[in-house]
Amino acid sequence: MAKFAKPFKGVKAQEIYPTEFAVGDECPLELEAAARSVGAISDTKATKKAPETK
Repeated sequence: MAKFAKPFKGVKAQEIYPTEFAVGDECPLELEAAARSVGAISDTKATKKAPETK
């Protein structure tokens, strides 16, 4: 799951009222496209480099 980089307000699946998400909260999959479209999700993913072999 992606994490929010900015505060975001959205309505989760099966709910009728919006939820306010803070920076660092996990983004529900159903809101990910909307949050990404307004820049509320950081696109940085933690990836580990493979160790160098000599």
